[in-house]
Amino acid sequence: MDNIIKIKYDKLLQILQDLKNCLVAYSGGVDSTFLLFTSHEVLGDKTSGILIDTPFLPKREKSFALKTASQLNLPLIVQEVNLLQYSSIIRNQPNRCYFCKKILFETIEAVAIQKNFQFIIEGSNTDDLNDFRPGRKAIQEMNILSPLLETGFTKEEIRQISKEKNLPTWNKPSFSCLATRIPYGTDITSEHLSRIEKAELYLSELGFEQLRVRDHYPIARIEVPLMDNDLTRIHDYRHQIVERLKSFGYHWVTLDLEEYRSGNMNKELNPEELM
Repeated sequence: MDNIIKIKYDKLLQILQDLKNCLVAYSGGVDSTFLLFTSHEVLGDKTSGILIDTPFLPKREKSFALKTASQLNLPLIVQEVNLLQYSSIIRNQPNRCYFCKKILFETIEAVAIQKNFQFIIEGSNTDDLNDFRPGRKAIQEMNILSPLLETGFTKEEIRQISKEKNLPTWNKPSFSCLATRIPYGTDITSEHLSRIEKAELYLSELGFEQLRVRDHYPIARIEVPLMDNDLTRIHDYRHQIVERLKSFGYHWVTLDLEEYRSGNMNKELNPEELM
């Protein structure tokens, strides 16, 4: 562990120690796994993770999160929330993430009160400040703590220290909820989510690790890093990919020549909508 990371890590340990107890918002991703693991190291049974199971969470991601928590002996609460019952989310406006985070953390807050956890923490890092994330406003309004952000951890630093601690998530590809594949202004339906989940699962089974299937129904727009091996694999499996994604309901299957980009749907927003 280099000196800069050690300074941040020691500060994180102190923050967690000062909390005495906390409930950790957990998804099974790089950041939340590291945060829950570290919280458990510091606080033991005075902490627990909480996984919110929603229609936006693919079954594969949920299974991975549960397996990881079990493998690391991390305490975990699972709570189900049907986000498709809320019109503020279904309408999929640019501020959808605000309402989504508000609902999710209200659910977590209720569990925290019931289980006598005084603090709720989540895994945002400094890289998250570089994109349009209206959910941050909900987190701040509800006084949810972000220790990794407070200590200045970057995603790459979290990956480095996770590798040193043998966490299985250290090299896990970044993931965002399925709703981020649907253009703003298009209503979110279970049909959308099912198509996207099936398409991304199929592509991952072909060996694509970092990918998105953007749902411009009836068009599927595939984003993968345009590395030589990905391009070769796309070419080798082109006919199978088209056939399989059409079987999921798409009429046309396209490859985005600008490649995979996190937060890509935000490019269509006006500057005023990014405020």
